[in-house]
Amino acid sequence: MRFQFTGRTVTPLAVSIMAALASFGASAQQASVAANASVGPVSNVAPHGIHWKNDPESIAAHPGSVAAQRAAAEAAVNAGIAPLAVSRKTLSYYGGPVVKNIKVIQVLYGSGTYQSFVQGTGSGTMAAFYGGVVGSPYFTWLNGDYGSGSGKTTQTIGYGAYSGQVAITPAASRNGSTITDAQVQAELAAQISAGHLAAPNANTYYAVFFPKGKTISQGGSSSCVSGGFCAYHGTVVGSSATWTYGVHPDNSAGSGCDSGCGSSTAYHNMSSVASHEMIETVTDPDVGIATTYASPLAWYNKTYGEIGDICNGQQGSVVGTDGVTYTVQKEWSNSKSACRAQ
Repeated sequence: MRFQFTGRTVTPLAVSIMAALASFGASAQQASVAANASVGPVSNVAPHGIHWKNDPESIAAHPGSVAAQRAAAEAAVNAGIAPLAVSRKTLSYYGGPVVKNIKVIQVLYGSGTYQSFVQGTGSGTMAAFYGGVVGSPYFTWLNGDYGSGSGKTTQTIGYGAYSGQVAITPAASRNGSTITDAQVQAELAAQISAGHLAAPNANTYYAVFFPKGKTISQGGSSSCVSGGFCAYHGTVVGSSATWTYGVHPDNSAGSGCDSGCGSSTAYHNMSSVASHEMIETVTDPDVGIATTYASPLAWYNKTYGEIGDICNGQQGSVVGTDGVTYTVQKEWSNSKSACRAQ
């Protein structure tokens, strides 16, 4: 889901899907890309992620749902009026795939001023974060809850791998001051087709980061503003591969995401947001193309969303394989009936 720059009554999924596609305005561009790249977007319904502060998510953010029911529940929780019932938080399995061994490729989207922890590759950077966390206890428990150990699927969830950082040079037409989700998809597809990004498989996750001053537009809302989002993850269906990606706007001082996407340091807030999107990709990679509460949807809660949404903004820590302690967002555990980091 989208990480909110910190509800719903159920409607037919087809209505929600068509509304999402219309708001993206992406169909023509997706068709054009698909014609020129075998991995290009053919269909993408609704990327999901983290909202800015506690603003309700858009209608398109969950399959077949609109805002009223969930918004009312979340409003009560945020106001301290009522606790969330633990039994209502359980994630159900809908038959879709999970990611066995996520392969994270960090993508820098064009030139500009990046935060040092985004562009750097040494200690205290997002590169180090991904490298350390994908093999850490943050992943150890996932198979028992959402993989073969859950009793719901024979698919396994194991540790991941970090495959490095790649700086790309987007086409000028896809690199304005405001960049749409359709343009992100199209640019990634073009970079893959040109061989600048490794071709995707079922494990590949392109974690995309942006320089200062870029606004991302998705689903009728924008990054780092009230009513908008801090990050999101999505799914793209190409003619030869289905692949996943995450969008992470700059959260430097004055961006808006500096005040609405966590209360810690910029680096810790970014790693928390990034962990939310990464684990949701692992446990529900094809949510962006789901049209009903059935496969390809994997682990999902009709009221509260995905594994990270239930614990939105709850930061924890984990020691990476490099011995460094990293800030992550806690994720919902069905077996513990609680949010946990490990």
